[in-house]
Amino acid sequence: MAVASGQDTQQLLRQAIGPACHELRSPLAVVYGFARMLEGTPNLDDAAQEKYVGQIVRASERLDHMLDDLSKIGRIAAKRMHPQIEHVPLRSVVDDLCATSTNDGRLAVDPGADVNVKADPSWLTESLQAIVDGLCFEEGIDVRLTWRHEAHEVQLHIVPNSSFPMVDVEPDKSGLGISLARMRVVAMGGTFEGSGDRIVIALPRG
Repeated sequence: MAVASGQDTQQLLRQAIGPACHELRSPLAVVYGFARMLEGTPNLDDAAQEKYVGQIVRASERLDHMLDDLSKIGRIAAKRMHPQIEHVPLRSVVDDLCATSTNDGRLAVDPGADVNVKADPSWLTESLQAIVDGLCFEEGIDVRLTWRHEAHEVQLHIVPNSSFPMVDVEPDKSGLGISLARMRVVAMGGTFEGSGDRIVIALPRG
């Protein structure tokens, strides 16, 4: 589905709510489940107690991160959070992304011509990272990023080596990270298409 620049962000917000509620249940279930185990087993040995507490802490951190993403989605939709648009060298953003240790072995780039885009540099970097994280949800999946430019826009193609993750990039199915990336791209005046075998982001040329 392509999301056109200027589309009602309230629609994107509504489409994100259902999947967000579903996604939030997972870490909440972990916290609740291990807390009940601690409550119901007063004589736990130290190793088991440390394991259960660790699970609760990690799930709580994940829940906090997801709630932060959901809050940003809401603020962008309400026009209380805005991008700081600059003329951004695309190659520089992508090089920084490739240099991030978490992307090693997950992200390959076939660079196009060096070109500027009109974007918020931090929003663009975080959006691309969220897409890589969302598509590379298990071992063995990696993505290839390419781009090409026309007179007025630059298109970025993000293609996973498996088509399976693409079922999760439609607006009413996306994880929070990709939902937030979609909102940011639209707020920056771009378009976001996630269907078929790739994600295509188009941004105004700088």
